[in-house]
Formats: sequence, structure tokens, C-alpha cells
Amino acid sequence: MLSLAWGRAVVMIGLEVMGSFRFVITLPSATCLCAALCLLSAPAAAATDEEKAGARAAATQGQAAFEKKRWAEALDLFTRAESLVHSPVHLLYKARALVQLGQLVKARETYLSVTREESTSSAPAVLKAREDAAKEEITLEPRLANLTVKLDGAGAAQANVVMDGVNVPAALVGVARPADPGQHTLQATGNGVASDAQTITLTEGGTATVTLRLEPTPGAAPVAPPGTAEPLAPPMTTAAADTNSTAKSGNGLRTASYVAFGVGAAGLAVGTVFALKASSKYSDGNALCNGQDPCELSQADADRREQLGKDGDSAKTISIIGFVAGGVGVAAGTTLFILSGKKESEPARAGIHPWIGLGSVGLNGRF
Repeated sequence: MLSLAWGRAVVMIGLEVMGSFRFVITLPSATCLCAALCLLSAPAAAATDEEKAGARAAATQGQAAFEKKRWAEALDLFTRAESLVHSPVHLLYKARALVQLGQLVKARETYLSVTREESTSSAPAVLKAREDAAKEEITLEPRLANLTVKLDGAGAAQANVVMDGVNVPAALVGVARPADPGQHTLQATGNGVASDAQTITLTEGGTATVTLRLEPTPGAAPVAPPGTAEPLAPPMTTAAADTNSTAKSGNGLRTASYVAFGVGAAGLAVGTVFALKASSKYSDGNALCNGQDPCELSQADADRREQLGKDGDSAKTISIIGFVAGGVGVAAGTTLFILSGKKESEPARAGIHPWIGLGSVGLNGRF
């Protein structure tokens, strides 16, 4: 029988003797608080008959376009089919079309999505698609080029890199990463600085490094060296600074407490809604057995019962995340609200600092 097995989540709050505070969230697995606050959506409902028929039609047309070597058209049609009904076969042909279009990085990731998918399906077409994807990915891997983009000059730390009109994530600047063979144009721009556009041609399996040197743009204000700043106003006296710092600290903590209360309320609401949804899914699945033990069902009812169980598990997971986020929000709001009313005895050392550890996240502070 299906059952609603709740995971455990512990929220601990403690105030230390020396005027420090800390609260810790311990989750069943190493899940960060930021993931809990995202409140992921439930899986999409099963495809309708109209969507299944449309996906089949798009895939059939895509197969015809692929055989006629109309690669872009085939890619578009299989992408449409996949958006309606998920199938490893759709993804396999998407990857093949991407290879023909020279988009090897996207093709490799699409192949991997087929081979790494956890599926219990024993349909011959699905098994063949996974087998073909694994073979073709191994063949494709050596063809990928390897590109490293580096920045040099003033303002490099804040500069933005564009490759073929697409922004390169800052985390990938200076990192060797897979790239499509062929010609690419790169340029970096920043606050008052820019590099010349550079065009490079990557060969299959080749390795290249491009260094973009930033120079001041005409008429732009000079870029200040890192770690320097121009004073905007005369410094305040020590007494005025302490008073202002205390007031701002209190106001900031009070505002943060309201935000935390809001997050807590939202989390508890989401947890309740999805707990009810999970219970409903499990009940519907159990009802199909009509009290039979062991439960004997037709293939269609067995598949439906399995899907109801999966939907229930997903709703249960989101419910747990919602309750954890709600508890954290309420706890944080309460703590910050209390601290906002206290006077700062050590302004220079007061503050709140977030931290993340293995399987837990939290805040450290001193008041």
C-alpha cells in the first residue's frame, strides 16, 4: 500500500551567553536554504490525447526532414515534439540534428540527458535510443574544441565577455571549457573600458586561449585601481557615526525580520497545500485496489497507480521543503525582531553573517 512517509527536518535556535546568536537548519540531505525557498513546481500533468497526437505528428515530420538533410527544420520539429511529450527518441534526433548544424556542445549535453535519464521503460524504441545515444556521444566527445578566455587590464574583474553575441558567464572566464569548432568572435566591455573584438577559428579537438586586453574607451572616466575609492563627504565624528550605525542596524534587523516572517508564512502555506495534495494522490492510488490484498490491477490501472504514487512523492517532497522554509522564516523573523530592539554596545563588532555547511545553513551574529 502507498503511504505518506514524511522526512524529518530539525530547526534549532540558540542564544549564546556572550551575546552571540546562531540558528541552524538540518535537512535530510545536504540541501541549502536557498533551494528550500525556491519551492519547486510539481511535475507537469500527463499529456492529453491531443498533445500526444501533435507530438507524434511533429516527430514524423521531423524524421522526414532529417532524412532529407534539412537539419534546422528537423531540430525545430523534434524540439516541438519533445515540448509536448517527453521521449528519448525525440532527444536523440535533436542531438543528431545539432551535430549536423555544428552545435557540438549542445549535442553532447542532449546525448547525455538521454543516457543519464533514470527510466524503467523496456520499450524497444527507448532502449535503442539510449544505446545509440551512448555510442554517438562517445564518438562526438573527441571532436569538441577547448577554449579558455582570459582578461587583462584595468577593470577586468568587472568586465563582461560576449562570444558570438552571447554573454559568457563570469564564472567561466579563465576556465578551459568545451566549445564548438569553427569561427568565433569575442569581446569584453566594462565600466569605461573595452577590448578589441577578436576572431578565432577552433579546430575539432583543438585547444586555444584568447586574452582580451581592456583599454579605456575614448571620453570615459579613468578606472580607479582596485581597493581605492573617492570620498564623497567629510568623515563623521565618532559619536555621530556610532549613533547612525546603531540606528541603521536596528532598522535593518527590523526590516529583515518582516521579510523572514513573510517567507515563513509562505513556506508554511505551501507545505500545507502540498501535504494535502500528496495525501489525495496516495488515496486515489490506493482506491484503485478496492480493498484487494494483494492488489490485482489491469495494466492501465497499474500504470495510473504508479503515476499517482510518483505525483504523491513529488508533492510530499515539496511539502517538506515548504514546512522547513516556513519554520526557518518564522524562527529567523522572531530572532531578528528581538535583536532589532536591543542597543549596540559594540558597534564595530556587531553584525549578522550567513554561513553554509554540509547539510546545513544558518546565520551568525553578535549583539
